[in-house]
Amino acid sequence: MLMLTIAATFLGGMFVAQTGTFTLAFLGGQSTPAYAVSKTPPVTSPDGVAGTGAAMGADTTPDVLKQQQAEENARMAREQREVVKHKVDILRGEIRVLEGERQALGSQIDPALEQQFSDATNLLNALLQDQKKAEQFLLASLNQIWEAEGRAISLGAGYVGTDTVTLTWPILPKLGISATFHDPSYEARFGMQHNAIDIPTPQMTIVRAAADGTVEDVMDHGLGFNYITIKHGGGIVTLYGHITQFIAHVGDTVKTGDPIGYSGGRPGTPGAGLSTGPHLHFGVFKDGVAVDPELFLPAMDLSQAEGSSSSQ
Repeated sequence: MLMLTIAATFLGGMFVAQTGTFTLAFLGGQSTPAYAVSKTPPVTSPDGVAGTGAAMGADTTPDVLKQQQAEENARMAREQREVVKHKVDILRGEIRVLEGERQALGSQIDPALEQQFSDATNLLNALLQDQKKAEQFLLASLNQIWEAEGRAISLGAGYVGTDTVTLTWPILPKLGISATFHDPSYEARFGMQHNAIDIPTPQMTIVRAAADGTVEDVMDHGLGFNYITIKHGGGIVTLYGHITQFIAHVGDTVKTGDPIGYSGGRPGTPGAGLSTGPHLHFGVFKDGVAVDPELFLPAMDLSQAEGSSSSQ
């Protein structure tokens, strides 16, 4: 297999690498924890759900806030170490998924798609050959997930009200769920907690708004973790991750079922970041707390399920 060398430069504080037809941009070295976007440091509720002091009604005296922030910083540092520790397994796993998906498509594949598989595989192999760049890319993707979660937490924190919101599936879970909320197998594989559910679906599936709301974020991180956040009533914020193409724009008012983007997750493609296969990463935050999305969604119609996927 042809191995490509990543040509790297630093532009405006951003590490930029190019291989094939893709441009890979990620932060060089350690970045500021994304939770800094929240005015109140994140804490953990008794049941282990991440939230904020303001949303949880917790003690917000300076000493308590300092302790909460110290604990959060320690958790984030631990997850960074675990991702670095797993870097080779993560990248090799992504390559295996790419090879399996490509083989399943057979010989009648569109040349442009064939090129996409080739470029993505070459990029991942190039990262395997340069451990430092691999660490930078994976840590940047991790920080982008924290950024997305921090935004969702801050948008819903401090909500006061009694109105409720009913959510619908952003994509039909025809393949079930490949990673549940706080899935222990996910944490064992990637070294970090999973504050969402993963819904496997073919690349470029239309993603729809789970309820009426306002689009707050449309974040394009190149080959990193691309996401959309929508703020709804009732203190609910939804997060849609691994978006490969965007339809919605910041400030849009959307209705339930409106198209907001196209799903991604294929390793080495735009929006994938830390991903091992095509899927939608779907998170729900209630009053600034990460909660299990399945508690807010209609029960899956198991008669329509076609089995699970390896995507995480």
